Amino acid sequence: MKEIIIFLLITLASCNPDESLTNWTDTTENQLPRLDEAKIKYEIRDAQIWVREKDLKKVMA
Repeated sequence: MKEIIIFLLITLASCNPDESLTNWTDTTENQLPRLDEAKIKYEIRDAQIWVREKDLKKVMA
């Protein structure tokens, strides 16, 4: 029972509708350090950089 409760809490905490991602660009060596410096969350999927939709304008700047 304890495991089920922990699983549900983790699952519910990880669900965030504000975290929808958008494909931004191909992965390059200079892009990742710049995103890290700007503290922009991103994911790498199939050599593509995906950023949160709410950070898209920040990424473009």
